[in-house]
Amino acid sequence: MKKILYIVFAGYLITSCSGLPIQTKAEAFPGMYDDRKPLSVLVIPAINNTTAAEATDYFNVTITEPLSNVGYYTMPVEIVKDIFLNEGIVDSTMIKGLPTAVFKKNFGADAVLFVTINKWEKNYIIISGNVTVSMDYVMLSTETNEIIWQYSATQVVNTSAESSGFLIADLISTAITTATTDYVPIAKQVNYQAFVALPHGGYSTQHGLDRDQNISTILKDAALEEDL
Repeated sequence: MKKILYIVFAGYLITSCSGLPIQTKAEAFPGMYDDRKPLSVLVIPAINNTTAAEATDYFNVTITEPLSNVGYYTMPVEIVKDIFLNEGIVDSTMIKGLPTAVFKKNFGADAVLFVTINKWEKNYIIISGNVTVSMDYVMLSTETNEIIWQYSATQVVNTSAESSGFLIADLISTAITTATTDYVPIAKQVNYQAFVALPHGGYSTQHGLDRDQNISTILKDAALEEDL
């Protein structure tokens, strides 16, 4: 079975002040290169807009590693979640509208990352099946309360069974494959793909060297590598 990856990039919807399409990381996300550039990022437990109750937990265990790999210090999301729970915050929507200076004061973070899970579902029709995970990412500076990076990603994994020549057998195989698909590697890959478009942080050897990278090119290259 071949898994097919589709990545939808929100950066194509962003334009520069002149109205021209943005192509490089520095053009798309200038706040990641000027005085607002963060060293540490506080990741807020994801806002879950789906009916999959477990989606937030899958996100929590897959977000820290890829963010650290691109050069940012980040506190484990599970620890952040426990701190919030101790303060009576059971849902991240309760704090989304707070001034980001609150996170600077209490956590010492240079930026705060909000993630919204929009899709987390399994679908199959006859012998065709897929698993879809879709997330929106918004990073704000805790100094200025401004958005300094944002991204939207959708990953669709084909779970259709290879044809055996027998319709009933293929239908059953597709249903089983779709139902038992592990979400952890899918969630991890969505996060990794999202951070391909994120400028490297101060703890990366690539920090400041990626400002002229063409966003569409690096996203296409990353998607092709995943599909090989």
